[in-house]
Amino acid sequence: MNDTLKGKLVIIAISFVIILGSCRSRKETNSKRIRTAVDTSKPILPAIKSVLENVFEFDYLSYKSKCDYKDANMDQSFTMNLRMKCDSILWISITAVGFEVARARLDKDSVKILNRLNKRYYVYNYDFIKKLSGTSLTLKQIQYLLTANMLFPPENYVPTAETFKFKTTEGYIENTVSLDKSKIIEQLLQHLVEKSNANVSYTNYKKVDKQQFPGNVDISVTAINKAISFTMENGSINTENIDAFPFDIPAKYEKGN
Repeated sequence: MNDTLKGKLVIIAISFVIILGSCRSRKETNSKRIRTAVDTSKPILPAIKSVLENVFEFDYLSYKSKCDYKDANMDQSFTMNLRMKCDSILWISITAVGFEVARARLDKDSVKILNRLNKRYYVYNYDFIKKLSGTSLTLKQIQYLLTANMLFPPENYVPTAETFKFKTTEGYIENTVSLDKSKIIEQLLQHLVEKSNANVSYTNYKKVDKQQFPGNVDISVTAINKAISFTMENGSINTENIDAFPFDIPAKYEKGN
């Protein structure tokens, strides 16, 4: 694969994360898991309550994903290392053929990307997120999409004609969740204007700190004349404190946007 295609893959892979194993015992730390704020003054369906009682809660989270990206012109495998501080930072390192090809850091108000193949860096605000996803997703919602948690206010979900499926509409996005007891096994995000959709399925749940974390995340996106799939096989899941989310821009790198 030439450098042009590799450079395209870097942006695609990070964008996909945006739009979209065994573990060690947790050491005693001063960290406190972040519990989702729920408006208890509004009624919540019993099935949704069950999910909220069993959501994967974390202050810090790190894990490694074996990934595969496919579209009409490309089929490429690579590895992503992810680090998170809940509602604060999402850090991603992408490696292929044994070396890092890209790094990204998402904060509450910015998205920064290093492309090591063409020695460029990119800095975006969250209008970039809105353009990619079709809605104003927050950093926390992006983290929740990756960790199989509810994206939108739980009190807004209503039943569908299908058992164990519930939906809500936020802006131009309709989100339908499919449940298996207290776990989310699928989230469908449909753009009601552009007629595009992203389907995210969660399987092979693993026990992490007495909680359930998806071992596999499969994402498929369809739009007019476009079909993309992105798979993540998650392992080395850890909720210990993370000391560093390094993102230094080398002096020789040029701004790419």
